Amino acid sequence: MITNAGLVAGVIVGLALLVAGILLVKRSASRGGLVVALGALLFLAAEVYGTIVLRPFIGRPFDEQWAQQIATVEALGMLGLLLCAAGMVAHGLSLKRA
Repeated sequence: MITNAGLVAGVIVGLALLVAGILLVKRSASRGGLVVALGALLFLAAEVYGTIVLRPFIGRPFDEQWAQQIATVEALGMLGLLLCAAGMVAHGLSLKRA
């Protein structure tokens, strides 16, 4: 179950990953940083949408439509995290070659 604290923590994690991706893009020639930044943007967009638009536990009834929307937000957030992980692996593999 998603709570408000979980959604806010997701936004903070998304911002941290975005900063990390931007730093990797600026400091390295590998494309891993770009993938991390793109994944962080996707994750952050999903989390911000979930926090601002869906607003669970604040006067919104729990219906089937809300459950489907929050499942979509979770899926997009997970895809963003997967992209971040792939970018980190790509960045790490490019460092070993150099």
